[in-house]
Amino acid sequence: MGFLDFLKPRKLPPPTIEALFKLPPVGVTMEQLGLQPTGMSGVCFRSIGARDFEQMKVDMVNILNNNSFPAHYEVSKDEYGFTWVVIDSNSMSDGVSNVYLASQLLLEGGFGDHILVAVFRFDKADQPVYWIYNYRRARFYPFAPRGKERDAALEYRLRMLVMEALPVDTLDYWFPIWGIPF
Repeated sequence: MGFLDFLKPRKLPPPTIEALFKLPPVGVTMEQLGLQPTGMSGVCFRSIGARDFEQMKVDMVNILNNNSFPAHYEVSKDEYGFTWVVIDSNSMSDGVSNVYLASQLLLEGGFGDHILVAVFRFDKADQPVYWIYNYRRARFYPFAPRGKERDAALEYRLRMLVMEALPVDTLDYWFPIWGIPF
């Protein structure tokens, strides 16, 4: 590798979506800590201003609303400018299936480089706790916001509880995602 190789843009690994299906069986284990699945989930991706991208978002919502899984879909932007496909499903299994479908539609549309994370919401005593799936690393990590702070102790307990059954990322990659729209 030469000096000029550092100036070349790096190619991102393709997003991996199959590991999403490892989350539903772990839901029973999470209930031991009082986490209840809400059925709310979402896919976050970087927006681009291209007309094709805007048309793809409209087509994606139309396809998602016509699929066989009962759910409500909404496309929104957060305060940081990222686009979210927010999915309200009846169960965690349906939520995972719908996130998979939305991700697959983005990949087939040629927008795989824009997919960032999938997020699944649980509630613990009316406080949200999220499991975040990093598409590039094919791993999950917990995020437990408490106002403007994180409940790091709960996040670590969740990691220890599920690390045998769920691919959990290393602590270096546990990035908080503030402003999740659900």
